[in-house]
Amino acid sequence: MATPAGFGKAKPQTQKQPSKGAEKRAEASQLYDRFKDDGTPEYEIYIRVQGKKSWFPVGAIAVKRSNQINHAIFDNLEELQKGAFRLFPVLKKNQAQLEYGYRLKGFKDDEIELAERPSAGSNAGIGVQNALSMIGDRVFSIFKRK
Repeated sequence: MATPAGFGKAKPQTQKQPSKGAEKRAEASQLYDRFKDDGTPEYEIYIRVQGKKSWFPVGAIAVKRSNQINHAIFDNLEELQKGAFRLFPVLKKNQAQLEYGYRLKGFKDDEIELAERPSAGSNAGIGVQNALSMIGDRVFSIFKRK
């Protein structure tokens, strides 16, 4: 049995190009997967309205050191908020009163820790730590078996 041809000529189907935001999310996802494969600790990120008890899960992030998690959250705040508002539109109404939290992925029994906005003076120390960590990682990767 043949399918009916329909009216008019068939239009060639073109694939949509992914948006810049979708490309950025895909790139971040690949970077996250690479960190995860290297054994970097993963944290779940949550958002809630100040004074409320319920947290909304908005993503995950991987950082090499636990003292970098606050910087990672607040350095990526705009992207976290975009994703959170897409998933939970109710948060957009209260965006001036949002709190951010995190916990190690896989430890659902642990309480969610409140993320604190890093002070401007602490960025220099973190920058030095990040540079030393990157140098150490590169040296380690030279000697790492493949």
